[in-house]
Formats: sequence, C-alpha cells, structure tokens
Amino acid sequence: MTNGDLHKLFYVVAWALGALASVAVLASWLYGKRSDEEKAARSAVTGVLRPTAAPERPRFPFPDVEFGDSGAALRYAGPAGAPLLRIAEDSALTVALDERGLIRVSTLVRDASGGAVAELVENEWRVNPGGAWDRNHNGNALEVRDRSGDVVLQVRLVGNRVQLQMKTFDAHGNGFFFGKGIGPEGVGGIIEMTGPMHPSLEARIQPIFRYPSDRHLGELAL
Repeated sequence: MTNGDLHKLFYVVAWALGALASVAVLASWLYGKRSDEEKAARSAVTGVLRPTAAPERPRFPFPDVEFGDSGAALRYAGPAGAPLLRIAEDSALTVALDERGLIRVSTLVRDASGGAVAELVENEWRVNPGGAWDRNHNGNALEVRDRSGDVVLQVRLVGNRVQLQMKTFDAHGNGFFFGKGIGPEGVGGIIEMTGPMHPSLEARIQPIFRYPSDRHLGELAL
C-alpha cells in the first residue's frame, strides 16, 4: 500500500468517525429532548384533549354525552353554548360540536369544601395540584383523582361523543354525580344528588387508567 493509499484510508476513517460522532450527538439530543418531553408530560397539570375523528360527520349535528361507557347517553339539541346541565351557579356541563363535527366539552369539578379540583374549557384541561391526588391522561382521555384517591372526573372524547363521569360539589357542599351505574335493568346512566335525606354520594367511578401516573402515564387499565 502506497503513502497515497494510506492518506486516503486515513481520511475515510476520519470521515467515518466524524459521521458516527455526529449521529451519536444527534441521537443523544433526540433522546434528551424526548426524555424532557416525557418528564414534562408526567408532571403536567394542564393539557388539551383531542377527540378521535368520527367515522363521518353526524347526520344530526348534536353532541352525545354518554354515562361513562354504559351505552346510555343524552343528546344535547339546545342552543349553542348553553349548558346541558347546570350543577351550580358557577359550574355547568357544556357540550358543543365544532365545524368538523368533533365535540368540545367544558365543566368544573369542585370538592366538598368548594375548592376547584379540575376544569375543562373547550377540551383544555387544568388540574389543581393542591386539590388532586393524581391524574392520568392520553390524547383523548383524562382522569382525575381527588385527595382521598376517588376518581372525580373521567372524560374520553370520541368524535361527536363524550364518555363522561364526574363527582362534584357546589359552593354549599351539595354533591352531584353523573356517570355509570347499575339499576334494576342492568348497567345504565345515573344522576345522583345529595339532600336532607341523602347526605353523601354513594356512586363510585372505576378508574380507566393505571397508577401511579408517573410510572404509567397514558396506560389504560381496561
């Protein structure tokens, strides 16, 4: 092998090593970026739910609110922007469809002392770290557990339908539950409210996510 061949080999090896170093730096940067994004997602207290696309635009342009995954649902056909359910003076459930036929949901969940636990404003969610024990989420679903560990908000958006369960209170401590339950005819939807003869909410919401969320972010239990 001549000196010229050795020089050529040296340059080829040097170029290859440089290319490998560049790839390693890029891989390290991408891994670090993904790691940072995962850390941010695991600690996030805000986010946006994005409905999965409906198979086709609904024939009747009204949103459906299903009691969890019970199959029982309410169809809202009232004025745009008006609440489907009025829970308290400053808390309501509002649903609407956008121009693509995808659902938009707004509601507020409070604890028995009147403190805000979680809020949805047209699919943008916020969780109060001081009022919640944990929360888990993925692209189209959110679940929030209060300081006692009970699930108080569970929402999953699919096209023009929201699968919803929630347990909330008004400023006076009156409780309200909307979700799945078992009645004389089997699984269906129930609405439960507290009162003089019914001082506490008995319904419970079965979690759909795995916990703790920092180890099982986005993992469904079912």
